[in-house]
Amino acid sequence: MYRIFTWVTLIFIVTSCNLSSVEDTVVIPDVDDEFYLDIWEALTPEGRFLEFRLRTIDNEPCRNAAIDYEFQQANRELSISINEILREDGCDPGEAAPAYANIRTHSPLPGGFYPLFVDLREKVTSDGQVVVSSEAYNISLEDGGGVVVLRPELRRIPNETIWGYISYENTELAGVADELQARLQSITTPRTLKEGHYGYFFINSSGVLRFIDGDALNNSRTFTYRFVEDKEELLGLLEEYRSAYGESLKIKVFNTLGEEL
Repeated sequence: MYRIFTWVTLIFIVTSCNLSSVEDTVVIPDVDDEFYLDIWEALTPEGRFLEFRLRTIDNEPCRNAAIDYEFQQANRELSISINEILREDGCDPGEAAPAYANIRTHSPLPGGFYPLFVDLREKVTSDGQVVVSSEAYNISLEDGGGVVVLRPELRRIPNETIWGYISYENTELAGVADELQARLQSITTPRTLKEGHYGYFFINSSGVLRFIDGDALNNSRTFTYRFVEDKEELLGLLEEYRSAYGESLKIKVFNTLGEEL
């Protein structure tokens, strides 16, 4: 009888230990933030493609450093694997800068919900999502996986939109810039965009278009219009002013086909 009691007790102890080990939760600690993740819409004649833009938070000593990655797009799932920083033997000297990688989807994304998985060196995976609508891309990603989302929303430029700026250094050309903008308005219709970041530019709270890289000079007329007329008419107008004023009048015009006119 004593032997039977002893065996039952041992079985109970072993079973309890096994159950405890099964129920234990394995916690993966957060890793240091190493990368920024931004989103961009690549405008092309073939369509609009979402781009994930990775860059290191810390600068690299060589300007030609790159990020090695793998990307998969299967059905509605998007997966990015960040492997390592590639540092070539021949260092391109210069001011330290981040390493970059631009990751474009294989095809344009129809509206809807897309699960997003980002893993860092196959050690930790962050779950997230991309939501696509006609007006914007919205992205979210779990914290603690070493990758930080720079901005949660990228607004989309409506089709048949042109945007750009007219700038000059000589203030005597202010009237010429006004004249050209008036002629642009005569062959287009107004295009009012909501406040937000559009990648190529942003619209501030006053509804004014501003360029991200500061390329436009202080004396600039920025604009955005809806253009559905003959493109040759627009090109002819731009060429007329470029021929007449050369570099003194800087004219930049872009469209939603990814073209600089």
